[in-house]
Amino acid sequence: MRETSISRGTAGSLSAALLVLVLAYLYGAVAYLVSDAAYFPEQSPPGWSWPAVLVTMFGFVPAAVLLVFAWGAWRSPRVRADAFTRRLLAVAGVAAALMLLVMATPPGWELFDWYVS
Repeated sequence: MRETSISRGTAGSLSAALLVLVLAYLYGAVAYLVSDAAYFPEQSPPGWSWPAVLVTMFGFVPAAVLLVFAWGAWRSPRVRADAFTRRLLAVAGVAAALMLLVMATPPGWELFDWYVS
C-alpha cells in the first residue's frame, strides 16, 4: 500500500483552521463571561459575538473533521521532518480537542444554551 505524504502547507492550513475555531469559541466564552447575564436572558446574544454563535452551534463538526485530517497530517513524513509545523499542528490539535471536551461539559452546555436558545 502506498503511503501518501501531506505537505507542510496543508498541515499549516489545518493548524490555522483549527486555531480559528478555537479562538472563536474562546471569544464566545469571554463574551458570555463579560456580558451581563440578567440583561440578555430573553434576547439573542450581542451582535459582536456572532462568530462565537456560529462556532458554538456548528463548530464541533468541522473541529472533529479537521482533527481527523490533522492526525493524518501529523503522521506524514514531511510534517514530522519539520519541527515547527509538527509542533504547530500538535498545539492546534490539542487546543481543538480541549475545545471539544469543554463543549461536552456542563459549562459548555450552558454556553451553548445561552447562544442558541
